[in-house]
Amino acid sequence: MADVLVFGAHPDDAEFGMGASLVKFARSGAAVALCVLTRGEAGTFGTPEQREREMRAAAAKLGAAIEVLDFEDCRVADTVESRMKAAAVIRKHRPRLLFAPYHTNPASHHDGLAHPDHTATGAIVRAAARFAKFAGLAGLAGEPWDAAHLLYYMVPRTMRPTFYHDVTAHMDEWESIARCHESQMQLRGGTIMERLRAHRQGYGAAMGAAYAEGFWIEDPLPFDLDWFLGR
Repeated sequence: MADVLVFGAHPDDAEFGMGASLVKFARSGAAVALCVLTRGEAGTFGTPEQREREMRAAAAKLGAAIEVLDFEDCRVADTVESRMKAAAVIRKHRPRLLFAPYHTNPASHHDGLAHPDHTATGAIVRAAARFAKFAGLAGLAGEPWDAAHLLYYMVPRTMRPTFYHDVTAHMDEWESIARCHESQMQLRGGTIMERLRAHRQGYGAAMGAAYAEGFWIEDPLPFDLDWFLGR
């Protein structure tokens, strides 16, 4: 079982997209599991074998369980079969919190957040979270499970996150884990880590912290006066 289950389309998605939060979760004592749909075989840098070694090294350094599925890079699609595979993983790990890339992104093909595999993964997990609850769904292994919340990372740049998560204290450890994806350090002309840090600086500035990660949730949120009044 896991407290937190994070889906990503590619080997580096979870670490690059919300890795500092994962460090914070894990160091707080939460059990974290990662589910990676592909081995990034269509990417420009690194072989599938290398990328699998890298993601397993990153998960080990984080202290997270990891599952690697058999989807094809650049061919991830929201189908019934895809939903069933993801729902089986949800039932296996029985998380309270689910995370996935946001399912809709209108940005151009130059924006890495808008990769079709990312948005498809979000749509798959959104449906799979529902599938995982249904006791009468034939062909789905495991006992029914209703995850408490589904949150999205890789929030489109045109949207303001629902939550900003202060990760300032965990940035150095995050970077050491993210750098396990050695083949991907060549991205953006070798500036990928600087760009990822700058993105987190922007979110941090929005909430008055040095660094933050942003998330979107579709659940209706209850109003808590005590929280707003700090009591």
